[in-house]
Amino acid sequence: MSNFLKMLGVLVVTVVIPLAVLLGIWADILPKIVQISIAQFAVYFAIIYIIWGTLFLMYGDIKTGRYSKK
Repeated sequence: MSNFLKMLGVLVVTVVIPLAVLLGIWADILPKIVQISIAQFAVYFAIIYIIWGTLFLMYGDIKTGRYSKK
């Protein structure tokens, strides 16, 4: 039963909530300030995700010595 609840939680977080937000924006149900806040959060999250991922990959390469002369 625990795995089933975890699967439902993942589906709600990854499918239901984003779909509800997108439909709310499309149908113009959400106030403009909420729409702007969601868009700003998405942009900031994308920037942080790209920079953090790049730094993480660079750290992995440095740690393993991938580009060092042997």
